[in-house]
Amino acid sequence: MAAADTAKPDHDDDGIPLPEWILSSFQKIQQQQQGNTAQQHSSVVSHHDFLMPALRLATSLADQLCVLQDETEDGQLLLPTPGLDWINQVFVYNSHKNWVDDGSLFGAGANSGEVGDDKNIRGEILPLLLDKTTEEEARITEKQRIYSLGLVIYEIFSGGERPVEIEQLQQEEGEQQVELWGIQFNEVQDEVNLLDGVINNVDNDQDEFNLLGETSFDGIIQQDRKSPSKKPMRNMYAVSIEPLRAKGLPRSVCDLVASMMNCHTESNLSGEEAYRSMSEVRDDLQLLVGKPTIYLYDQDMGKLSTNGLQFGDMFGRNAELSTIKDAYRRSFSGESELVTIFGQSGTGKSLLAYEFGDYVVSGGGIFMYGKFDQLRQGKPFNALASALNNCCGMLLRSNALLTQQLIKGVNSVLGREAYYLAKLIPNLSFILGIDVTNHVNQDEDDCSNGQKRLQYLLCQFVQVLSSVFGSSVVLFLDDLQWADSASIEAVNQLLLTDSLSSINTHFFFLGCYREGEDNNCNPLWKEICSGHARSTNIKLDYMDEETVNVVISESLQLFPRLTRTLSSVIYRKTKGHPLFIAKLLRSLSKGGPLRPSLIQRRWEWDIEKIECQKLPENVAMFLTNSIGALSEDVKSSLSIMSCFGASVEKPFVLALERALNKSLINNFDTAVDEGLLDKIDDQYRFSHDRIQEAAYNMIPEDERCLFHFKYGMALVSPSIKNVDDDILFIAVNQLNLGGPAAVQDMIQTANVASLNLRAGKKAMEMSDFEAAYSYFDHGITFLPKKHWEEYYSLSLELFDLAAKCALTKGDFDSLTVLTEEVTTKTHDFKDKLNVMYLSVCALSISFRLPEAVRKGLHILSKLDIGLHLEKVNPEASAKVTKDLLAAHPGDELLNYRRMTDPPMIMAMKVLVKVALGMNQMSPEAVLPIVEKMIQLSLSHGLSPVTPIGLAYFGSYTAKIGHIEEGYRYVKFSLTLLQKIGSIENLGEIYGMATQIKCFVEPVQAVCEHPHFNNAYIAAMTSGDVLVAMAQIHLNNYLRYNAGVNLQTIAETCASNQKTMAERNQMLFLVMDRQIQTSVLKLMGEDEDMTFLPVEQHILGLGSNESISRVTYNYKAFVSFMFRCYDDVKFYIEKVYACRDNSWATLFYAHSGESFSVGLINFWLARKEKKKQQQWFMRGSESKLALKRWTQSCQWTFEAKWYLLEAEEAFCNHDYEAAKPFYEKAMLSAYQHKFVNDEALACELAANFYLHLKENDKAVHHFSLAYQCYHDWGAYGKCKSLSEYVESHLNRKLDMNVRRGESTDSSATSLQQSSLLQTSVELGKRRANN
Repeated sequence: MAAADTAKPDHDDDGIPLPEWILSSFQKIQQQQQGNTAQQHSSVVSHHDFLMPALRLATSLADQLCVLQDETEDGQLLLPTPGLDWINQVFVYNSHKNWVDDGSLFGAGANSGEVGDDKNIRGEILPLLLDKTTEEEARITEKQRIYSLGLVIYEIFSGGERPVEIEQLQQEEGEQQVELWGIQFNEVQDEVNLLDGVINNVDNDQDEFNLLGETSFDGIIQQDRKSPSKKPMRNMYAVSIEPLRAKGLPRSVCDLVASMMNCHTESNLSGEEAYRSMSEVRDDLQLLVGKPTIYLYDQDMGKLSTNGLQFGDMFGRNAELSTIKDAYRRSFSGESELVTIFGQSGTGKSLLAYEFGDYVVSGGGIFMYGKFDQLRQGKPFNALASALNNCCGMLLRSNALLTQQLIKGVNSVLGREAYYLAKLIPNLSFILGIDVTNHVNQDEDDCSNGQKRLQYLLCQFVQVLSSVFGSSVVLFLDDLQWADSASIEAVNQLLLTDSLSSINTHFFFLGCYREGEDNNCNPLWKEICSGHARSTNIKLDYMDEETVNVVISESLQLFPRLTRTLSSVIYRKTKGHPLFIAKLLRSLSKGGPLRPSLIQRRWEWDIEKIECQKLPENVAMFLTNSIGALSEDVKSSLSIMSCFGASVEKPFVLALERALNKSLINNFDTAVDEGLLDKIDDQYRFSHDRIQEAAYNMIPEDERCLFHFKYGMALVSPSIKNVDDDILFIAVNQLNLGGPAAVQDMIQTANVASLNLRAGKKAMEMSDFEAAYSYFDHGITFLPKKHWEEYYSLSLELFDLAAKCALTKGDFDSLTVLTEEVTTKTHDFKDKLNVMYLSVCALSISFRLPEAVRKGLHILSKLDIGLHLEKVNPEASAKVTKDLLAAHPGDELLNYRRMTDPPMIMAMKVLVKVALGMNQMSPEAVLPIVEKMIQLSLSHGLSPVTPIGLAYFGSYTAKIGHIEEGYRYVKFSLTLLQKIGSIENLGEIYGMATQIKCFVEPVQAVCEHPHFNNAYIAAMTSGDVLVAMAQIHLNNYLRYNAGVNLQTIAETCASNQKTMAERNQMLFLVMDRQIQTSVLKLMGEDEDMTFLPVEQHILGLGSNESISRVTYNYKAFVSFMFRCYDDVKFYIEKVYACRDNSWATLFYAHSGESFSVGLINFWLARKEKKKQQQWFMRGSESKLALKRWTQSCQWTFEAKWYLLEAEEAFCNHDYEAAKPFYEKAMLSAYQHKFVNDEALACELAANFYLHLKENDKAVHHFSLAYQCYHDWGAYGKCKSLSEYVESHLNRKLDMNVRRGESTDSSATSLQQSSLLQTSVELGKRRANN
């Protein structure tokens, strides 16, 4: 090819002629290959570094022509005249690249020898050669322009070689005689040469050639330009593209050029695949550039001719995928996200989820996946456990370092509780080296909250996984319509776990469920979605015809314009059902009318045969027919597999082969080849649920129970022989699917009941009490009619454990039925004990405490355990208990024998429940109960609940004033509990220890002590959510009273209440809301704190007087803070109207109530003469309580006691005594870092000085109070204080006062005295008055 005789245009973005670009590109790539140029010439055109820039260049030319066709001026278009030599009038540009020394234009790596795959490259046809034409003429000559552009593209991909046919034509006619663009080439050359002479004399306003917006000739004007000839191109010649094929170009590029060359006749397009418009050319080129892996590169037609079409990619769901990605990215902000995909079967829900999974993994995230299965619901937490097990397995196979980090993290966070997860996750047991088959669980707790414990452990484990991987965690669970409530609640806990919703740790849940069937998504899941603030629902429908064409186009790797006819037929036959489309295309490609052509290197089809093919009306029938066409062995194997769910592991299949004496693996492999099964690692899985259903439906409906029972019985032996829990669950599940109706021999009924008992116990070990209950319930249904006579022990154990699981599930109706059956049918009272105790537990949980206590006392009386609860002498009873304990030193108790008598163990449990009820009903009766627990422990041995008895005694001892001694007992109970190895009451004992610790150590230190976290973790680990919520409320209460900034307290309140509401812990939510109300009022952010229904119930009906008393006390105190007399009086009367249930144990809240009630009573005593003595006496009682506690912990209680002493002296008009106490209260609060108490002391002192008309001192103390309130965050109180001073004293507050300095000399002398001396001196002064 001769170099183009065209000058380089003067352009802001320099370009080079297209022939030069081709030549220099070839040279650069050949230099890279460093070989024989002649031998490698053909490989250059197929080289990626040439192929992609060349395609972009061709795309830009087609796009330029499409734009020109759409731009009209005065009803005319400006288009290039068709011709054979367009290539000489095309320049190549690149916006971000520069010319290199050899004149070529390459990518960023040009100087280093790389051409580069530059996305900014483009080509432009010279505007000088454009000709005005009408729209009609443009339409007629469009195929000629397609042909002309096809010649350019041919030469680009041939490496500059012109088609042989065109070369021969030019040789015959002579180069000067060949017409170009309707004018002679010499005329064109003359026009081009004129440019150099006129380029500097143009007028930019007269530019009539700048038609593209950004052309090569900005500012150039043609002067006296002759109108080009309107004659069309004389001939378009047939061109062979075989030379391009010989160079190794992809088939798609060759076919594109061929389709452009097929426009060579004057009349109709000569081929069905010939292009009809330039936009079609542009669209196809864009697909080659945008999706090269699909449209550009050749397929392995030999493999396709053997295997047929293979599917797996997602089509037509890009918008939905983007929605999921957006939600996933939002989870990075620190809140959990959940997305639910739903739609009818076969709409591509799972495929969309796995496509998203690839995105997560490519970004470094963790993608865990599991699938719920209608036929495998018996195995505890099956889908969730499978997801975690797969993740652990991946870790084992891929990274030893991360495995070690996981071991360290699990041991640190979960400790010995990891055993429960190891039972659930086999790969975790392998990682941790835990032998779950031989592990003996030392915990003797009743596991009434075991399911909640496991949920907590799962959350902790996912957090460890996220920490180890340093990545976000995505959990995908498929087929939520089969999900059990326990698994959904576990997922809910993952979504609610704060540690998984932080800036550093992200949790994202993705679920799918099938719509439009009787068994829809679990209602609990819908409730979670509707209640979760960041929930996204995505519905998938069937595909429209255009989407179907995209699917078929990308599957066959042919341009959409070529597959549209085929797609139209497929769409009519399948109604756009994605699964139906995939299976139909695969069927057509297996020796049918859709076949790969080895000659053409592409797919071809017989549209008439496809049109005539008769198909079933729906995908289910189609799949049934597809399976029916297989051999009997394969069909039988698929039917067997369908009885076991959507997937089976290869080790299980081998065990099943031995049990049934039937070959399965080979038949499954055949089904894999047919596309009915997928094989992933060692797992066989139906490629879709519909295929499993079709295989299952091949078994006659009335015979299915027999097949299930047969398979279950066959698997019983290997499950027992190999001690394989997984096979045991599968076997028993099959037996239960068969049901009693499938039993052929009545002897089998007891055996099946025993197997259900065994499976239920295994499920309880895994803390799945819902699955366990199902096993026990099935076991009961298999029992014969006279089972109590013939199988007494088996019946009793099944009913006992079923009752236990019913309690755990909160199914009190079933518990009542089971309890009545046991109490009626059993012979010995000891056999009734378990269900009777469970009934007491149910009554306690339901807050029916009087009934629980009565029933508990009845049980104890039947066990000959007498309790004397009337006329209790606390001191005498406490002395008896202390003497008992003193006779057995601590070391002896730690090594004391264990209780082994079952009735005594049960008696101890009942005593705990009775003590719990009495603690609220009759606190004085708790001590005799505790004494009895200690007596039984010393006479019969220690039980798992002995430590709770010691903790109760320690707390009671502290309550009656012996705080240090009580604290020692509680701490010892913790040591004893750890020695015994039970966690049942660990959270409660930790909580008691924390409460008493507040009376021994500074409350600020207690707030930061790990006791809170230990108590919370212990309670959650044992599943005791009630105690766990009590701990987070107590921590917030202590921080509020310790003077922590109010904004922090408000945020904690919001977080706590969210957690409590989600766990249905309304009592603690009510108490926490009282803190929030007070805080918001102090902050000046009053909100409409609408009462919850449970609050209205408590306050309106007085259903819980303890909570009512707490609520009214908060309202009274915040009213007192703002001096709202009427409200204060109203609420304090409400407080005293509630029965003073001070409990038998010591709580820090006792001190808070005493302090607030004392201040209110002294204030009312000064305000109201009528009840002055009553108010004063109540205030004095509170003062004495604070005095006792001050002797135990001066740091925490001193300032409060001083302030009450000051207020009492103020009421007595003993002003000289009051002054130093106010100063001491302020100084003590300052020194002990109680900014809230300091603020209150300053304000009350100011009111005191205001009463004495010492206004300067009053303003000074108001200023101090303002500063303290401001530091505390009580901005609402600051505003109120400032307004009061301005309105009553006409003064401004002094913002420069210094805190922590006494203003009274008497305070200094008083400070030298001890607490006892101070109290004595004050008493003498009052006596003298």
